[in-house]
Amino acid sequence: MELYDMMSLYEILGLAGALIGIYVKLQNDLTRVKNRVYVLEQSKDEVKDLIKQMMNDIHEIKLLLARKQIDS
Repeated sequence: MELYDMMSLYEILGLAGALIGIYVKLQNDLTRVKNRVYVLEQSKDEVKDLIKQMMNDIHEIKLLLARKQIDS
């Protein structure tokens, strides 16, 4: 009977250890995913700013070309 009780205790300890390990791994993965999402959101904002700047530069080029054609 004692062997059976010890086996169940070992199984319970193994299961508890596995559950704790799984929890820690999932928390690490979740933190990693949150960081990646944050970085992607930041780069998305940077790309938007670059596109806005490019559009402003294109409009300025269009105006300069229009002025050149009028002057010619």
